[in-house]
Amino acid sequence: MSYRVLAVTLAIGLAGVPALAELCTIDVVPAATLLLPYFEVGLTPTDEDPVTSERSVDTFFSVNNASSAPAVAHVVLWGDWSLPSIDFDIFLTGYDIETVSLADVFNNGNLPITAHATNDPADSFSPHGQTSQNPAWDSAPDNPANPLFPGCDTNLPLGTNPVLDRVADPMFKGFSRRVRGGHTGRGLGDRGAATDCIGQAHDETGFGGNDFIARGYVTIDNVTDCNLLFPNQPGYFGTGLTSEVNQLWGDWFIVQDGRAIGDSLVAIEASDKGIFLPGDTTFYGRYVDGLATDQREPLSSTWATRYFEPNALFDGGTDLLVWRDSKCQVSVSGFDTDGAGGCVPTAGAPPWWPLEETQVVAFDLQEDATELCTEIPALPGAGGISPPPPDPPVPTIQCFPIETGRYAIGDDGIETPYEFGWLYLNLNFTLGDTSGSPTPCSTDGLFGDIAQSWVVAELDAEGGAAGTLSVGFAAITLTSACSGANPIISGNLLR
Repeated sequence: MSYRVLAVTLAIGLAGVPALAELCTIDVVPAATLLLPYFEVGLTPTDEDPVTSERSVDTFFSVNNASSAPAVAHVVLWGDWSLPSIDFDIFLTGYDIETVSLADVFNNGNLPITAHATNDPADSFSPHGQTSQNPAWDSAPDNPANPLFPGCDTNLPLGTNPVLDRVADPMFKGFSRRVRGGHTGRGLGDRGAATDCIGQAHDETGFGGNDFIARGYVTIDNVTDCNLLFPNQPGYFGTGLTSEVNQLWGDWFIVQDGRAIGDSLVAIEASDKGIFLPGDTTFYGRYVDGLATDQREPLSSTWATRYFEPNALFDGGTDLLVWRDSKCQVSVSGFDTDGAGGCVPTAGAPPWWPLEETQVVAFDLQEDATELCTEIPALPGAGGISPPPPDPPVPTIQCFPIETGRYAIGDDGIETPYEFGWLYLNLNFTLGDTSGSPTPCSTDGLFGDIAQSWVVAELDAEGGAAGTLSVGFAAITLTSACSGANPIISGNLLR
């Protein structure tokens, strides 16, 4: 590896004070890319798609500009098979903030309405304040110090909300089917082939079918101009379109039944010094064939987080929200359905499915340890984990098989032999030979056995002794994907 922890001073215009970008250390700072690692949206009926989800849930996120200089944030929605559905741009004046409700996007067609100075002479879409100094915070044509964002001349503003009117705009039908169908495992619909899958169908009842809850993740990139490209398309990186200026920050919330969990958006810093070299792991590495032209730091690969299984005090238990990088780039627009309109892994699944992991270990409060997600239970002694799993042994499973998902800890999910404790999660894996797949990866073997990921723990009490509450927080990073390390816990190290 050509890097470890690298410090670069980047001035972003915060009252003239430079921000210290510590690359390969994921910290809460302004960044060039933001990641919402997982979202859920409950669908409500529309004329084109009269379905109703089993849960009323929404995900909000904000995009904020930490600089006095204007910026364009390029937002992309991805399915849990890591193919994109839509993208759009948000113009940010200096120190601006924009908040997005994904339920408003999926159910009403509402997208953020913003515009730069060229298309907003009355300062009505994206106001930049009233003092004499504030015009410098916009892209005023008569201010050569600020870029004009010429691509935004035709892309922004999008219109008035709803951006795609259900009755008057014929585009709403295609937009609705694309985002609603794509993110609930029913194919992209009118805006793509009806069989194009970007994520799989889920059913929380366990009886098959679809719960009509939209799932996926969101990336937000600082770009130099408005555009309609996805990060997995040629021309997005290496052409000057993406910016290496670390000036974006934000947060997210998942809200359901009067409860909410949230955190900062994952801040992914970029280097404007060309520090990342070909072969280095970067955040968008699979989309640039490992050439590091994205210049974005990678995330972590091993994690620690506490958990409790449902009990008298916390009857909601623990869920893990896990984002993973399959390291796979495919040339197709989407994977096939099962022929009955459902996107299921047994028919036309991505070539990497299911994702494997290196090691998952559960510890209790007395430092007893059990290895989970293994075919052969670990035995006591050198190289093993003591004590072995309970009888019957843990079955052969991939604990975190898709690129983003929610996973319960306990009887209805990943089983552990302990009521309380913490988990060691080594989510590294090797992407093997996929050439025999109908949709092979063009990146087989990329980055060896190192794979970046992100983990959030959600701890719930649903009306039990602790009342009704939810707590969400990012797990603890143990190893950065920058390090190239793939640490294994063995039994003799625990004694």
